[in-house]
Amino acid sequence: MSDPVVSIIVRTYNRPERLAVCLDSLARQTYRDLEAIVVNDAGVDVQSILASFAGRLACRYLCHETNRGRTAALNTGITGARGRYIGFLDDDDIVYENFLETLVPVALERDLPVVYSDVKNVTFEKDAETGEWKRVLEHLTYSFEFERNNFLLGNYIPVNCLLIRRDCFEDVGLFDETFTVFEDWDFLIRLSRKYDFLHIAKITGEYRRWDDNSNMVERERYPEAEKMIRERYKDERNAIFDEVFKSTFALKREMRGKDKKIQEVTWQLRQAEARLTEAGQVIRRQQQEIQTLRERLTRKNDTA
Repeated sequence: MSDPVVSIIVRTYNRPERLAVCLDSLARQTYRDLEAIVVNDAGVDVQSILASFAGRLACRYLCHETNRGRTAALNTGITGARGRYIGFLDDDDIVYENFLETLVPVALERDLPVVYSDVKNVTFEKDAETGEWKRVLEHLTYSFEFERNNFLLGNYIPVNCLLIRRDCFEDVGLFDETFTVFEDWDFLIRLSRKYDFLHIAKITGEYRRWDDNSNMVERERYPEAEKMIRERYKDERNAIFDEVFKSTFALKREMRGKDKKIQEVTWQLRQAEARLTEAGQVIRRQQQEIQTLRERLTRKNDTA
């Protein structure tokens, strides 16, 4: 059996119901040459869920014997992936049926290292009476063209809208497992140092937020992880922003020089206007004197 074009790594941990919805979104892809690699980070057994997709979605199942964390789950999936391109999907997110159809043909035609699209941020809240989860908010938070230096300020590409050519991992390395959160941000900084990304501005999925405190522990780790990233890349960030400062300073200096020239020209115009005004007054006085002489001459002729 030939290798698939795309491997989608789905990391999961104790969310079987949401995993089923996630896998269903992959099973509905209009582009069919894919495999899903489900990496269970030592959570509840989900093999029955995978079995329910037989005939609809090619799935492979990898399970950690002990809980190793979300970042290790990504690396386990990458190591086991066979696709030419690799994508990522958390078990509580989904992609639309146009996800692969939007990215894969463009990536293959041009042999691109990295392509990405857009996803909606969708918030769900649980109805107190019915217990059902309802969509209460959705918006497009990130839809930006690729600019590698912007990664030094923050991550602006959600992981579930990316496709990365597999050989890029051989060049850049895997995700850094010292990060329990923001592992994607750190990886994308490294990836963007060596490769250009192509952005296709089309919404192809949803990054979902659930109002059940399921991500509370992760959010508590954000400040420390951000501090680690800023410390790791501080020299590069400082060098870039120093260059930006110099460019901005040079631009301001140029603008000040132009402002000075404008002021000089304005002063010259005002001086010219003053001279024109004075000349106009002289001309009017002379015209009045000429008119007075004409009147005198007329009166003298009349008396003669």
